[in-house]
Amino acid sequence: MNGICGIHASRAGAADGSAAEGLDAMLAALADYGADAAAWTEPPVALGGRRSPDAGQRRSGTRLRIDRGTGFAVVADARLDDRGALCDALGVPHAERADLDDPDLIVRAWARWGRDCPDHLLGDYAFAVWDRRTRTLFCARDPIGARPFYYAETTYGFAFASAVEAVLAAPGVDGRLDESTVATWLVRRNPLSNTRTFFAMVHKLPPGHALTVAGAAPPRLHRYWRPERAPRARRASDDAYAEEFLDLYARAVRDRLRGPDPVGAHLSGGLDSSTMVVLAARELRREGRPPPLAYTWLPPRDRQPAAAGAPEYEVLDAVCAREELCLFHHYEVTPEESLAMLRRDGVYPGRWLSELEASVQRRAAEHGVRVLLSGWGGDEGVSFNGRGLYAHLLLSGRWPRLAAECRARGLGPRHVLGETVGSLIPPMPRRLRRPWRDPRSFPRSFIDPAFARRQPPRPLPHRQAVGTRRTQLRLLRDGHLIRDTELLAASGARHGIEYRYPLLDRRLLEFALGLPSEQFRRGKWSRWLMRHAGQSLLPRDVCWRLAKADAPLLFDPRDNVYEEEVLPAVLRALEAGAASSTRTQYVDMPCLLASLRAGRVSSPREEMLRDHALAILGDF
Repeated sequence: MNGICGIHASRAGAADGSAAEGLDAMLAALADYGADAAAWTEPPVALGGRRSPDAGQRRSGTRLRIDRGTGFAVVADARLDDRGALCDALGVPHAERADLDDPDLIVRAWARWGRDCPDHLLGDYAFAVWDRRTRTLFCARDPIGARPFYYAETTYGFAFASAVEAVLAAPGVDGRLDESTVATWLVRRNPLSNTRTFFAMVHKLPPGHALTVAGAAPPRLHRYWRPERAPRARRASDDAYAEEFLDLYARAVRDRLRGPDPVGAHLSGGLDSSTMVVLAARELRREGRPPPLAYTWLPPRDRQPAAAGAPEYEVLDAVCAREELCLFHHYEVTPEESLAMLRRDGVYPGRWLSELEASVQRRAAEHGVRVLLSGWGGDEGVSFNGRGLYAHLLLSGRWPRLAAECRARGLGPRHVLGETVGSLIPPMPRRLRRPWRDPRSFPRSFIDPAFARRQPPRPLPHRQAVGTRRTQLRLLRDGHLIRDTELLAASGARHGIEYRYPLLDRRLLEFALGLPSEQFRRGKWSRWLMRHAGQSLLPRDVCWRLAKADAPLLFDPRDNVYEEEVLPAVLRALEAGAASSTRTQYVDMPCLLASLRAGRVSSPREEMLRDHALAILGDF
């Protein structure tokens, strides 16, 4: 993965050379991405990037390309899929293809299609193209947001980067917090946004969007990927759906194996990661390469209470034995690592996921892994559980099928009513949200009462909808995927690891959005297609088991260094006044300190909100 940055300094007040000087500060803030840096300046634009020298590209400097003949310059963090078809569309001779890296293809795509070029690109990417002829800067981000892209508008112009810290280092960008985001973070378990960060001036380029910067005018944002337009799929049989799915799935995995050996992969014991690992192992062996190294969040079996998680271990053993894989279990991060991650939460909130990933990343980096496959995203795509189906059957008058589905699951009218009502009730009207201003409406949160009265949180996204397709579309745009991919990109960069998500492949997502509801839920079986197709990859009893334990619930509580060592260190720092006074105004500090002194909390929700309060305080 590359770290990219750039400045378009075209507004009044931007001094000559300000773009180049600002770029140096931004490159310094991208140090996590590696020591190999490159920069290019042509006023009013400066582009640059970093990468690790062993990041797997064929030659140095692949993040930055200058085409002096056309006057195009591109800086890219990109991994393009289906390169053969793209080269065919671009008319690239076969003799030249092996020497072209992905940024080279982006330059040619821009020359051929201009602002429509993202419509023709598959894969994970964030890039910016400077066109000298039209004096425009064009930026685009892939449909799922696998590669980060943050930006800010300043009095000098426009700045962008792969990391929040780099945008904050640009001239004219300050570190004021976005109070709406802060308020939402302090009282919600899962605050989400596709466009906002903790910082008022720093924004995200939403997935599937592009923006154009020309002169001193504000950036023009437009959406190029519209998943709601995915065509409906109608196949002759379940086997036909499964065959097409497995073909797309295998291609998505194969495209993501390009790069250095060894390749790593997450293996949780669930269907998504298990099928992904099997496909990756078989493709790598076909290419004459070693199979992936498998990593799991589960602790070693001898550290796991006997009553919990046994099915997960059985699946792990079955998959690893069948594919002859080496499996590495989770082990606790050190207190120093956990404290460092908590302090960084002021920029990238998400200690829970960071801590789980820390031991995987550290161990994978020790093994020389630079590419880590993840089954993230299956729940929103081909492995969707079929939510929204019952409401659709009820409203469309398909009551016999609704009754049959409920009988198969053993559900009564009360349960069905509860599941359908959640899909039908719209988000709470704004006029009814006024009671949320009262801080007493947030029991066990750590928001400052005066701040809560002044700044209400943003409303919760409405995730339920009538029908499986509409529910999937809401899940894709509600912000939880981009939150996690950005967090993993930031934490992976510190270990030189690039995450890749086969189940979030654009082709697979569009296929999933076209599927009829019975391919997701049928009787007592949710995730029908993944189970049916997975029988060719996994043992039948693995595909058709109903329960899956949550990995974070399986940790041995005796090894919780966070509660036993990290939180006491945090308490000492806060009691000594180490927190920034500009941030303590948002947090009920007496309540937070009392909770830290008490040690354990009364509920998982309170623990999460306490972590959120510490994330607001940031570097203490």
